[in-house]
Amino acid sequence: MRDKAEAGEAVINRVALLSMILLLSLSTPVLAAEPGSGVIEGQLVNGTQGGSSVADQTVTLTSYLNAVEAGTTNAKTGTDGRFVFKGLSTSSGNSHRVKLKYQEADYSGEPFALTDNETTKSTILTVYDSTSSDGAVSVTTAFTIVAFGQDGLEVTEHLVFANDSDRAYIGSGEITSAGGKRTLKLPSLPTEATDLQYGGELVSGRVLPDFNGLFDTMAMLPGEKTAIYSYRVSVSSDSYKFVRKVDYPVASYSFLVQGENTRATSSRLAAGQIVDFQGIKFNILSADNIASGETIDIQLSGLSQAGNQTGSDTSGSNQQTILLVTLAVVLAAGGGAGFVYLLKKRNLQSVSLENNPEQLKQELLIEIAELDDDFESGKIKKETYSKLRAEMKSQLVELMQDSQEESGSG
Repeated sequence: MRDKAEAGEAVINRVALLSMILLLSLSTPVLAAEPGSGVIEGQLVNGTQGGSSVADQTVTLTSYLNAVEAGTTNAKTGTDGRFVFKGLSTSSGNSHRVKLKYQEADYSGEPFALTDNETTKSTILTVYDSTSSDGAVSVTTAFTIVAFGQDGLEVTEHLVFANDSDRAYIGSGEITSAGGKRTLKLPSLPTEATDLQYGGELVSGRVLPDFNGLFDTMAMLPGEKTAIYSYRVSVSSDSYKFVRKVDYPVASYSFLVQGENTRATSSRLAAGQIVDFQGIKFNILSADNIASGETIDIQLSGLSQAGNQTGSDTSGSNQQTILLVTLAVVLAAGGGAGFVYLLKKRNLQSVSLENNPEQLKQELLIEIAELDDDFESGKIKKETYSKLRAEMKSQLVELMQDSQEESGSG
């Protein structure tokens, strides 16, 4: 008990320190970056075969001072798509990011930090002609993980979308309250779902839960995009039925439910052998090549007995269970993108339907503090620790920058 108390106190102290750093950063006056000798030059390239011109496009350079927005500068591209920003600061604490909107799709480059020893940076941004058709969108891998928590079922959805065309899918219809048109349709939430959480490449505030379903509102660029979300379902009986409509062709889908005595049946999915992950057993149902428009139903029973067997689990331990299962499934499927997600996200970011950036900041601070403790106690390797911490810090900085941009435009 003493070890746990001391560990908890250490985490609290780390969170307090990180919070102080965050508050100092946020309270820093928004100053214009000092002019300097820095140069960022770049070029827009249209990746669509026979695509539109990239001339005369407005490219925005946002400069940051200690992670706080310090100003923006616009430049126009030439006939060959080239652009340049000069007179940029190279002093410590400054960074710069190139952004633009091309045919309703948002594009953003990696942040640049110029120094006195490296005053010039070059970048190439690939853009695409846009389309309102989702005909080239499919799901390469998807799985649902159902575990037992104190308040019912804890469900995690993991989908890897693919856009096999050379155009950016921007959706159709009107611009929504989330800032874009409805693009990727995610499997809808059960009516009883609560505690919605997002992860992967879903951006808080850009996912739209409404009466039509659950939608991403960001453009789907050519390539892959990983969508993760999690929710809880309160169950008062011994059984529960999952029903979902398939909106895109699915190459491979698996449904995993915790509990050796839990019974899972489906008219569309085939039952596999019970598997053991870290001493916790899961039933697996799966199918390949599911067509768009099909309906998948999974009937669960024996929940009372299974829930009693795992009733001592806390949501934190179940979160770790879900992480382990996700890792195993992704590795079994050869899904590199999912593995990268696991390195990047030790826990899912909690969000409400109204979006709470302050809550996200606090959760990231807690995650960083716990990660530091895990590394110091030897639970994770240095390489993994460095990747995780860098990603978490990047998410925190981006969240702070977004908050500054919103307050500046408000």
